[in-house]
Amino acid sequence: MADNLATPEFFAEEAAILRFYNIDTLEPEEWIDEVYGSRPTSHLGSANKHLSRSVDSGPNAHHDYVDENDLQVQDDTDPLGIKKSIFSGLMENLQYESSRTVFFKGSSLITSNKSFNPRSFLLQVHKDTSYEDLVVGLQRLNVTIDQRSDALKSLVHSNFDRFVSAKNTIDHIHDEMRSKNLNEKEEYGTKKLHGYLIGVNAQAEKIYGPIVERRGKAEKVRTTLNVLERYKFFFSLPSGLLESIKQGKYETAIRDYKKGKYLYQTLKGESVAHNDATDIDINITDVEKDSGLTDLHRKVFDKVWVEVDKIVVELRGILFKMLEDPWQPIEEQEKTINYIFDLDTTEDPAWFYLNSQYKWITTQLTNTFNESVRKVDVWKSNIYGEESDVARSLSLKNATSHIHLKDSDFGAESDPELKAWRAILDLVKTTSNLLLRCLPDFWKLSTSFIEGKFAAKDTQKATASTRRKRQGVDLGKVDQCQVMAKDIVNLYAKLLSNYFELDTARPAMSNAATDLSSIAIPKFLPKNANSVYVSDYLTRIIGEVANCVNDINLINLAGEAFSGLTELMEQTRWKFVECICKCWARDAKTFYLLEDWALDNEISEYTNLLRHFYEYHKYCSRSAYKISSLSAVTDNQRHEITKDYLKIIRDTFLESMYSFLDGLVHLAFSDYTPLQGEEEELNLTRKRGNIDVHSMDVRILLTVSNLSRLKSHIIRKLLGLFEAAYNCSMEDELKTLIDVVDQLDGILFEDYIKRKSAVINEIITNGILKGGIDWYNISKPTEVHPFVYEALMSMVMVHSQVTGVSKSLVYRALSSLLENMAGDCLESFRQVERFGMGGMLQATLEIEFMHQTLSQYVTSQASEILQQIYQTIEQAYDPQQQHAGNLQNELSSVKKLLVDSRKSTVVQYLCFKQVKERKKDPTQ
Repeated sequence: MADNLATPEFFAEEAAILRFYNIDTLEPEEWIDEVYGSRPTSHLGSANKHLSRSVDSGPNAHHDYVDENDLQVQDDTDPLGIKKSIFSGLMENLQYESSRTVFFKGSSLITSNKSFNPRSFLLQVHKDTSYEDLVVGLQRLNVTIDQRSDALKSLVHSNFDRFVSAKNTIDHIHDEMRSKNLNEKEEYGTKKLHGYLIGVNAQAEKIYGPIVERRGKAEKVRTTLNVLERYKFFFSLPSGLLESIKQGKYETAIRDYKKGKYLYQTLKGESVAHNDATDIDINITDVEKDSGLTDLHRKVFDKVWVEVDKIVVELRGILFKMLEDPWQPIEEQEKTINYIFDLDTTEDPAWFYLNSQYKWITTQLTNTFNESVRKVDVWKSNIYGEESDVARSLSLKNATSHIHLKDSDFGAESDPELKAWRAILDLVKTTSNLLLRCLPDFWKLSTSFIEGKFAAKDTQKATASTRRKRQGVDLGKVDQCQVMAKDIVNLYAKLLSNYFELDTARPAMSNAATDLSSIAIPKFLPKNANSVYVSDYLTRIIGEVANCVNDINLINLAGEAFSGLTELMEQTRWKFVECICKCWARDAKTFYLLEDWALDNEISEYTNLLRHFYEYHKYCSRSAYKISSLSAVTDNQRHEITKDYLKIIRDTFLESMYSFLDGLVHLAFSDYTPLQGEEEELNLTRKRGNIDVHSMDVRILLTVSNLSRLKSHIIRKLLGLFEAAYNCSMEDELKTLIDVVDQLDGILFEDYIKRKSAVINEIITNGILKGGIDWYNISKPTEVHPFVYEALMSMVMVHSQVTGVSKSLVYRALSSLLENMAGDCLESFRQVERFGMGGMLQATLEIEFMHQTLSQYVTSQASEILQQIYQTIEQAYDPQQQHAGNLQNELSSVKKLLVDSRKSTVVQYLCFKQVKERKKDPTQ
């Protein structure tokens, strides 16, 4: 209504009324008498009607009902007849200036106005009119003036009587009013009328008031029902939202909310985004055109929307609660994030989800890791006994017996140590799996957040170049996403680093690899952990870490987030190789404790210790190779081992070899102490057969046999495998090892021969020098002296002992004993001053008997010593002895006696015969 009062038409009517009644204001305070005939005549003739119609047909014509008395006032036609309206060129300016000012500015352009200014009229209305048009307009104006003058005269002439009658009536009424004393006290004659009108009004109010009131109420109800029916969806929106939320139909609730929001914004006259209109499946054309809503209706809509806002706040809380659920699939969470964006949230749901996921992942990693550590500690506490070489050797013996089984768990179901190892492996596997399950989804969502995938729909259509800026993505949050991903990775690395005692920086090889004794045994190892279990499970553990690192690498973490994992891999590799080498070298020093003197099932001349050592040494070397050649980001190919790793592994490899050899010497000279219990020892006794493990001679012979096997096969094979795996030369090391083995072999074998030779030496010495034989005066020989048989029987005992242990050592042992025995004979005979015929023949008989009996064991050195004996006897022989006879005849009888003696002792010394000779012997 206020807008209508401000139009130029209203001001024109107001001015016309003021002019018609000759007053200055619409609210006069006193009556002003006017001179008769001074009011301008309002009736224009028919000649003027076409002008008023021409104005009505204009684009700005007034379509309200106009009385003929108002024609002269409403006449805004151009008096020159050039334009339809004098305001046609000024209407656009009326929209931007004060309406009253514009009217007074325009009223000076109306010819019927007292303030009409011809100059201003021409300047404003016809400033663009040509001179020719103005001349024609002037002619047209003169004609119009003449017509109006004739019409006015005709009007006065035809209505003169009416004018006179009206004047008389007015004068009469005026006289009546004066004669009736129409004063102020009687309200100028209207007091009684006013009373009557009040009474009538009261009676009408009493009679028609209820009817009007009921009609008004009915109209209000009808209007309200119409509004309710028309906006039924909007008024039922709160209950609909609650029902959808109750049923978990969040998508339906959000769609209804967006529809209701659009309706509400439209009814409020607020601007609505185009996307909102196109996304809502509702016809809102009538709503947009609805202008029948009152302020009361809009207040009701406001109250309904307040309830909707409360419900939406509750719904947002539910959806944010869903975002806190860490086990929801990422696809579902992305939907939830978009739902929250549709609910006009002030908090970024994507960032909320990222932050909550970050907190949950870090908390879960820490809690899961700590729980796994607790389980490991429980299993470690179940390992009985204290740290000792015996307990560790028992564990190592069990481990080496299962090495050949592929993918073996070494009987983990019953061994507490293996259960502890399995718990440590599960610790790494569980922590790694949790990281792999959580970090890829977290980074995928972070990437979507960084790329602006989660935002309002109207911002998603921004160009790529200005996407981040237009969507309002906080660059600080983008950096924070990368920081959070890096923190998760670093937490994983920190947890493992702290548990496995990884060094912050790898030490220089010149200081670390050459002195294994300076490396402490890590605390994470179970009690009495042996090197085989350590090698096996550390290889598995680093395999789990490597798989985790490789899988994380596939998600392409931004920035330096992945560097923490590569550093973790490097530190883990070095620490694990260092740990394996430490345990490897430590167990090699006590590996001799595994010797139970049970013979190998395939080659009975060697003990099972060699097979155990070979498997153990190869397994540790292979495990160290697997770890040292492992790459942080693998392409299924092993990388070349660096010099650092090669040095520490090679040093440990050789040190373990030397330690094992030292242990073998210790085994030979130390009495046997069973490693296992009585029951197991009883079973081993049955397996050993006739092997007397408490005999030093037997232990030495077995050790010498083992050394021979080491020299000929095991050491060469192990070094060959090492060279092939590590691509290095071990020729010098092999020569050194063979030399050491030879030295140890010589020490052990010489010790054995020395003790056996001492017995024989005593027999020989006593027999030759202290047996009461007079080598000069003795008669001709009739038999071989008993000391010779005794010495040979000692050789038989040695043969039996050596054969029972290792047949391959028989020749070596007997030939060495023969050399020593021949040397003893030589020394003894050299002490005899002279030999008579009988003494010379007796000595020759005995030496020849020994020579022929032990002929297959005669070496070049022994043969040389025997020749020296013959020469010694010959040189000491005195041919001038009185009992000397025919030497040739005597020698023939000695030969015959020699043959008889050998035949009589063939069974006793059968062991000295070669196998072929024994088969050809007819007595066999």
